[in-house]
Amino acid sequence: MFHLTSLLLSFGFYNQIGVIKAVRNCLDSSGDVTALWVTHRLEELEYADGAVYMEDGRVKMHGNAADIMDFIKTRQSAYIKEINS
Repeated sequence: MFHLTSLLLSFGFYNQIGVIKAVRNCLDSSGDVTALWVTHRLEELEYADGAVYMEDGRVKMHGNAADIMDFIKTRQSAYIKEINS
């Protein structure tokens, strides 16, 4: 099992893509490997099979990455509207 916590924050864009591809290749080549990827970057969800959204240390939602991304974007939009009102 890989446990990757905010791994890509210190890398440039092209190095980030390289790490994502390397992890993905490792996962694709072996059915015995699992990766738990902790991130704050929505764009990394594009590579996920599933996702969990946490807030204040509690799971708020889990499911496929596209649904989680939509949920987060909706929450962000509501937060921005609240700030601007």
